Amino acid sequence: MPSDVTGLILAGGQSRRFASDKALAEVNGVPMIARVYEVLAPICSEVLVSVDVPERTYPLPGPARFIADRVPDAGPLSGLDAGLVEDMTPSLLVVACDLPAITGNALRNLIAARSHDTDAVVAVTPDGRRQPLCACYHRSIAPLVTEQLAEGRYAMHALLDRLTVREVIVPAETLRNVNAPSDLPSMKSE
Repeated sequence: MPSDVTGLILAGGQSRRFASDKALAEVNGVPMIARVYEVLAPICSEVLVSVDVPERTYPLPGPARFIADRVPDAGPLSGLDAGLVEDMTPSLLVVACDLPAITGNALRNLIAARSHDTDAVVAVTPDGRRQPLCACYHRSIAPLVTEQLAEGRYAMHALLDRLTVREVIVPAETLRNVNAPSDLPSMKSE
């Protein structure tokens, strides 16, 4: 377990398209957030869980610190902001709770690709689609994230445009996210 990497599970979304809290939706009998935790925890010194309100928690198979977004209704960028404020290590490995097929190998590859001249290492599908919610961010970007939130620009891709980014190709099925209940059946066969 790298002592210089903190894990952050993004679980502060409203799940509007899902109609219920998708972090708790089960894939093969395990809540998606627990699946992500089980992959993330063994390779990080600590796991943080970003939530929309301080009262929200989730049952997890091990220890985690729940942190609330500092800017409400600002999407994943606000979760990243909260994680960077709490992070005591040089790197923050971010994974959305709706990526139940993520693998330890994919995350270890992101960690291994870090360098002193990059701000972020981002997972990319073979066809070139970036997944900013599966990435390793250097703690030094915190002021940029805070600035972007203050400007009301909440898009994660806009943040990536401001950073020095290294891309790591990850199998597309590993980065398949669940946005609606209809996405779950196809995930269960994996």
